[in-house]
Amino acid sequence: MGPTAGQKEITVSIRGSIDSLTTERANGWVFSPSDKGPIIVQALLFGRIIGEAIADEHRPDLAAAGIGDGHSGFGIVFYEPVDPALLPMVSVRPIGGDVELPRTDLTGFPDFFRAMQARFPAAGRSRSVFGGLWTDRTDAARVLAGRIASGATPPDLEETLRRLINDGYVVLRNALAAGGLSVGDAALIDALPAEQPLDGAADAATRRVLEGLPGVLFRPMPLALFRAVLDDTPVAYRAMVHRGPAGAFSQPSNGDPLPSPAECLLSVVASRPEGAQIDVVRGSHALPEFTADGRSRWVSRDAATAIEIGIANGASVDTVEIGPNDMAVIGPGTIHRARGVGASAAVSAWCTPSRQVPLRTLARDGGTVQVRHSSGAGLIV
Repeated sequence: MGPTAGQKEITVSIRGSIDSLTTERANGWVFSPSDKGPIIVQALLFGRIIGEAIADEHRPDLAAAGIGDGHSGFGIVFYEPVDPALLPMVSVRPIGGDVELPRTDLTGFPDFFRAMQARFPAAGRSRSVFGGLWTDRTDAARVLAGRIASGATPPDLEETLRRLINDGYVVLRNALAAGGLSVGDAALIDALPAEQPLDGAADAATRRVLEGLPGVLFRPMPLALFRAVLDDTPVAYRAMVHRGPAGAFSQPSNGDPLPSPAECLLSVVASRPEGAQIDVVRGSHALPEFTADGRSRWVSRDAATAIEIGIANGASVDTVEIGPNDMAVIGPGTIHRARGVGASAAVSAWCTPSRQVPLRTLARDGGTVQVRHSSGAGLIV
């Protein structure tokens, strides 16, 4: 409806941008010729206000460009530091308005992603804003059908991949036949610490176990699955021993800092004939990513965020049995916990594509054990 007689149609224009964004603050400018005073701007993360400021700082570049008198700059100091992985989701807008200021140095995929999701909520996409494996996409079943039809994925893996896509994990029965871990390795594992990453520099026993892992992880059946899911040669970069009683729930994607946290798989094997068990939160790989206050379960450093989302969605727990010759492969978004049975321990190992090098290796913190398997796969711990 247009203006009635005697009324004037008023158009309010706001110009501005976010010029820099760090984990602690946002800097930029905002100007509206219709405002008689400076504008108050707020920084938001998933709808939650994380800082605000008055846009009244003098910017000579704005004055030179004829944007008011130049007193339109702002610097918002956040109430608390923002996780670097969440910076693309930070927005800045004038108080009381719903228009976000554009980013001059952060445009690209995050903005495109948010716009596409708002317009096409049913479109296939990664389950995490951080991307991830094709098996975790919402349209993974269609992707699998295309890969099989094109020959990109071997047909004999189709049923196994469907189970991984549908359940978030799959158990490869008899993948380690004949014989799982050797008797000698099992004896060494008995003496290793539980529920903490194995350190190859700790002692000779730990180093020997780590050096022997590639020969277990990269047997033909699991190796073919790793390559199909990761679209690359796998590299094991972290290993851990689990015993009873059950430890804490966790999720592979937040097991270790990675450049792309959702690009990883977890394998679990039993050390002795008694086998192992894995408690899996049913359907957890398809749960929402964020809590109401914007915390992502994919990158949170503990399981509390994932458990909170699971409880909110009424998730239940299934217990999966693993025999001495079996291997469980768990997707990056599946909430689970592993434990041994009787004298047996569960041994878990994280695998990532060789194109993604763990941050700690880049920082030269780690990498004390490096083993190259005959298949080309390897281990760097």
